[in-house]
Amino acid sequence: MTLENRLCHGDFHPYNLIMSDAGVFIIDWVDASAGDAKADVYRTYLLLSQFSEPLADLYLQLYCEKNKLSRQDIFQWAPIVAGARLSEKVALERPERLMNIVNHYCPL
Repeated sequence: MTLENRLCHGDFHPYNLIMSDAGVFIIDWVDASAGDAKADVYRTYLLLSQFSEPLADLYLQLYCEKNKLSRQDIFQWAPIVAGARLSEKVALERPERLMNIVNHYCPL
């Protein structure tokens, strides 16, 4: 894996966007950190796919096209981000879904 140190939001999803006459603003930067943007993009994909696979796929497709990346570039972060998300113990997240992702990329 290559690592690029970039600003990462850490919790990017539609509820953290505000649209106004001046444009769209990203809010809730409390989980921001420095890290690899591809991990942040996969986390957003993971969050979106929990509720809408088509929306998650569209987000990923547009991001990859704009940044000249492949789905594989982003998905290399899948087991790491899914495992981290599992440790958050979010009530609305299904642990078995996250474990399936981890096991898919890291079989025993």
